[in-house]
Amino acid sequence: MLETHRMVFVSLIASIFLFGGLLIYTKILKKKVNYLVLLIIISFLPLISIFRNGTYESGDLTLHAKFAAQFFDNIFQGNFIPQWMGNHCGTYGCPVYIFIYPFPYYIASFFHIIGLSFIGSIKLLLITSFIASGVGMYLWIRKELDELAGFVAGIFYLFAPYHLIDLHFRVAIGEMVSFAILPFTFLLTKRLVESKKTFYFVFEAITFGLLIISHQVTSFVALPLLLGYSFIVWRRFKERKLSSLIIPFFSQILGILLASFYWIPVLIEGKLTWYVADDKIDFHPLSSFLYSENRFGLLFQGHRGELYMNVGYLQWIVLGIAIYLLIKKKVKSKNYYLLTVCIVVFLVLFLLMQEITRPIWNLTPLLKNFQFTWRLMIEVSLITSVIAAIVTKMFPKKLVYLLCFLTIMYTILNWGNRKMVPFLTDSQIRTQPLFTETPGIVDLTTPNSVNRNQPWIGKFPKSHIEIFSGKGEIKMLTRSMTHHQYIAKADTLLDVKENTYYYPGWKVLINDQPTKIDYKNKTYTGIITFKVPKGLKKIDVIFTDTWDRMIGKWVSAITLLGLSGYLLFRRKIGSILEIYTPTPTKKRKHR
Repeated sequence: MLETHRMVFVSLIASIFLFGGLLIYTKILKKKVNYLVLLIIISFLPLISIFRNGTYESGDLTLHAKFAAQFFDNIFQGNFIPQWMGNHCGTYGCPVYIFIYPFPYYIASFFHIIGLSFIGSIKLLLITSFIASGVGMYLWIRKELDELAGFVAGIFYLFAPYHLIDLHFRVAIGEMVSFAILPFTFLLTKRLVESKKTFYFVFEAITFGLLIISHQVTSFVALPLLLGYSFIVWRRFKERKLSSLIIPFFSQILGILLASFYWIPVLIEGKLTWYVADDKIDFHPLSSFLYSENRFGLLFQGHRGELYMNVGYLQWIVLGIAIYLLIKKKVKSKNYYLLTVCIVVFLVLFLLMQEITRPIWNLTPLLKNFQFTWRLMIEVSLITSVIAAIVTKMFPKKLVYLLCFLTIMYTILNWGNRKMVPFLTDSQIRTQPLFTETPGIVDLTTPNSVNRNQPWIGKFPKSHIEIFSGKGEIKMLTRSMTHHQYIAKADTLLDVKENTYYYPGWKVLINDQPTKIDYKNKTYTGIITFKVPKGLKKIDVIFTDTWDRMIGKWVSAITLLGLSGYLLFRRKIGSILEIYTPTPTKKRKHR
């Protein structure tokens, strides 16, 4: 039996045992089900394949393990906010960590510290993110509606086709972590509007900041949704104080400030690399969102790695029912407004993912940086899960359970049923090249001062430092990600090439005195070159913070200290704001 077919069989047997055991527990033993525990147990079904040894035949699991290794090395060397990846770009190094989301790699580094390999750390990151996403959705919707509705929302969120694509086919750890964080931001927003407690204010800021450094696109789209949801919660109260509406906005602003160490350098320094947003942002055909072309529509990935951005068959059915119920006005008044907003938001997001909206994307430079319009599928998955929770409140329980069962089981071909490749050791991960470069094709984070058409692109240098003019000898003393130290014995004036790509922040010190860097040499354009005077010299090549990185770090540090200090006082933020904000005189009955 093929390995991929065997995994389908294993997943099917596991499902039979799980649901058979559930029937025995509820029908024979007459026990009451804890929906949260059941949701966590069910969430392990798509995770079984991850426990196999090795890495996937395709996807980015191995790539992220390699990124995590050098991220961890940075932290181990004292660079607690990693910025430079020294073994990337043909060992010349690139400022990858300035631009890539850092939070998933902090989590992976923690898992490595407690003893896991880097492959194992990324796998555990996927597992914990997936389980946490269902838990977060359950906790939020349980507070919004009830426990069964929370369970339904959790099932629809966990088994949304795009969620499974991210988990197994793409192994997009940034999006996976944002899947986990996103429902918690809505939960904290709700609790903050309702109570105005310091705890929720501080942790909403922290959670939104973590969302930004997990996946900036998701946080950008989530911000207006969170503000809109704040209004939905606020309008339910009999006495609607304006301070209750302003508080979440302030909290999210602080979350943005917390993440300043990340997004300020991204905004300032993006133009310094070969990354250029494609004028033709990627769209998927409409049919891709409705139907997958493989295995009778049940496999969301093609045989050549192509992806189908299927919203989900049960999701479409529930959406149709929701629209019908709204038209017929059969939804309870308590949920009518939330359901209406969810459907409108879904339609707007869905429309933005279609080719017809290309002019909107092209006219907005910030939107073009999304690269793929289908990144909006994270929010679409969340919205459809909320819609399912509201709609199924009108169904009998047996029908609700059947709907959840079908939502789970029709995705079984997407539970990581793929061939594994031999296990990679941590030493192999550290030494293998991350990206095969050739003249004209370089990593997008390569400094644009590098002439990417040079014939030496893609070829590993013979040593980290070379003399290309003059007589002498240079020996390496120590080398870390951001500090390279050498001793030079120069018989004559030396022209030296230190095989590191120049990027703002690199400095060369000779006997602790700054020396000029020349990175515009016609032969070695973009590489650090400098002159070494005659004699015995100590050379330090050091990567330091530029003004924008320094400002970002200071803003983040001050914001974190301010939030920590405020949390110690434990005073309601609302009591402060109410002094300066009027209370509307119009009163409405609590909804």
